[in-house]
Amino acid sequence: MIDSANVKALLENTLNGISCQNVPFRTNALSSSVVLSSKNGSIISYAIDNSNPESSTSLSNLKMMSLLSKDKWNDDESQPSEQTTKSCYQYQWNAKGTGYKTRIYTYEIEELHSCLAQIPGSDLILLFVADSSFPYGLLVLKMKQALLAFHDMYGYKLG
Repeated sequence: MIDSANVKALLENTLNGISCQNVPFRTNALSSSVVLSSKNGSIISYAIDNSNPESSTSLSNLKMMSLLSKDKWNDDESQPSEQTTKSCYQYQWNAKGTGYKTRIYTYEIEELHSCLAQIPGSDLILLFVADSSFPYGLLVLKMKQALLAFHDMYGYKLG
C-alpha cells in the first residue's frame, strides 16, 4: 500500500532548484514532479511549484503533459533504436545487495523540459517537468537521486 503523504513529501522535495557553490549557477525549481501509471498515464500523486503562479502547470496541463510523456515513453520503450539516442540514459545501481536498472528519458514537450523513468519493477513512472532553461543533464542527475529515494516503491504493481 502506498502512503500518499510520504509520496507527496518526496515529490515536494524533488521540486527544489539546484545551485552550485563553486560556480555562480542556480536553476529554478521544477514546475512539477509526478508519479503516474505506466499502464494508462493516470496521475497517482503530484507536487507543483507554487512560487510561480503564471506557470503552465495547472492540473489540466499536468494531466496532458503526463499523458504525452507516458505515450512517448511507451513508444521509446518498445523501440530499441530509441534507447540508444542522446535522450535516453541507461542507469544501473545497487541497493541493499540487489542490482537495479532503468532507462531515463528526456523530452521537450510544449516548450517545457521533461524527464521520466520507470520505477524499477513497478507499474509507476516518475516524471519531472521543468521550464526550458533547466538543463537536461541536471534533470537526469536529479532523477537518478530521486529513484534512490523512491526505493520503497520498487516492484509496486497497480491493482
